[in-house]
Amino acid sequence: MLIIGERINSTRAQIQEAMKKKDAAFILKEAKKQLAAGADYIDINCAMSLGDEVQDIDWVISVIQAEVKEVGICIDSPNHLAIERALKVYKAGGGIFINSITGDEKRIEHIAPFAVKYNTRLIALTMGTEGMPHSAEDRLSIARDILTKVVAKGFRPENLYFDPLIRPISTEPEQVKEFLRSLPMIKSLGAKTICGLSNVSFGLPNRRLINSAFLSMAIQSGLDAAILDPTEKYVMSSIAASRALLCEDEYCGEYIKAFREGQLI
Repeated sequence: MLIIGERINSTRAQIQEAMKKKDAAFILKEAKKQLAAGADYIDINCAMSLGDEVQDIDWVISVIQAEVKEVGICIDSPNHLAIERALKVYKAGGGIFINSITGDEKRIEHIAPFAVKYNTRLIALTMGTEGMPHSAEDRLSIARDILTKVVAKGFRPENLYFDPLIRPISTEPEQVKEFLRSLPMIKSLGAKTICGLSNVSFGLPNRRLINSAFLSMAIQSGLDAAILDPTEKYVMSSIAASRALLCEDEYCGEYIKAFREGQLI
């Protein structure tokens, strides 16, 4: 189960302010805090910054990798120019995700060659030209189409992570079942699965409870990775318990270690 830490996101006011002021200490603190909490990758989203996204993503990556030599990053941007700059700047060990492509031909044309050239992992949203999918079968159909297109460009399917797009249960409660049904269907294609966890609880009180319960269900259904806040103990505790219950943690060693280190609720 790969964990991508979501906190360095320019939709957060504190991150926007840090980017504006070039507050390297704050950015570095956020990165280190997430890595210490268990993140495998750090998501970097500068799309909503108040400055130049290309320059901002360059600066953020440079700040982090100057202090943390082995840090995986997830380049999260709708701008292929920002993605290209980030790929050129990144020199640390740890690997790269690109987030993301959709079924849109132009998006695939812009991004897939970067993923092949830099040997990155790639997140694909199961969204076609007709918008958001409704059923698990819709998600599978879109995923199959995207997979065919990126493989034709030389991309390896085992490095492709499909996001079946969970929606808030406050407005579309039936979508959780469709999301969960889609996970094994998509994995049958030889690809992997991922989700942006916090979307499921949008608009509800005590969101961490919904997030952690949903994540446990998704892990059991085959979820391979999640974009989340690793400093949230409820969520990280759910991951640790789920892995122990599914025999993915030999003799519960990691669960016991997390407990002893005070990482569980």
